[in-house]
Order: sequence, then C-alpha cells, then structure tokens
Amino acid sequence: MASGIDPSGLSRSLEEAMRLLSQATGSTSAQPDGVGEPAVPAVEQMVGRGTGADGLVEAEVSAFGGLETLVIDPSLSRAGTSAIAEYVLEAVKAAQADERARRAELTAAVGADSAALTRQLERVSEDAFRGFEQMIGDLDAVTRRMDRR
Repeated sequence: MASGIDPSGLSRSLEEAMRLLSQATGSTSAQPDGVGEPAVPAVEQMVGRGTGADGLVEAEVSAFGGLETLVIDPSLSRAGTSAIAEYVLEAVKAAQADERARRAELTAAVGADSAALTRQLERVSEDAFRGFEQMIGDLDAVTRRMDRR
C-alpha cells in the first residue's frame, strides 16, 4: 500500500521541537555537540570586582551585590579609619557596578537567545503542522481508495 506518507520528516520536526522545548525549559540533557545544554551563565560571570585607593582595597560581590570578599592592603593602616572606610566604600561600589554591568550583559544575551529560540520553535511548529496536514491528506486519500474497492 503506497500512501505517500513520509513520517521521517514529521519525526525529525517533532524531535527538533522536543529538543528546543527541553532547551527552553532548562533541561540538562546534554548532547555531545553541546546542543540541548541550558544557557545558564557561569557563576564567575555573575561576580563583580572593584578596587579603591588605587588598588590597595579590593572588593568582590556576588550576584545582586552581596559582599563576598574584601582585601585591604596593610599599608593603609596608617591612613586612618575614615579614609579606609572611604576606600572600602569606593571598592564595594565599583564591584557592585561591575556586577550590575555583567548581569545586564548576560540578561541581554539570554534575551537574544530566547528570541531566537522562539523563532526556531515557531518554524518547527509550522513544519510539524504542515507535516500533520500532509499526513491527514494522505490518510484521507488512502481511506477513499480503500472505500472504492
């Protein structure tokens, strides 16, 4: 019974749709070529770093600005507490600004990836719909031929 139905194209479209949906929902079904891995930013990318007092004070903040590390060069001990506090504040503010800039950059990249993923899903959905329509048409034609016999 030659019906003209080619389920392989439909199967590929459905597999592609499932892969894209898995990627969109953050599933971690990693494949050898990296396809299907979630687009999650590395933790290191979400860390902000800043300095004060020409590098004598170094601060590191986690995502959303939580202070993680603070290093004050011992040579600043002679500067006095108010000066040290000012340098610490300078370093922390710089680290927070760095983290905000990194987060904005990553958010923009993820947003662009999401838009591209949405377009891909729309194309796959359209292909699958056309495949289903073709399959229904072919099944209808086969049924009509069988009814005539």
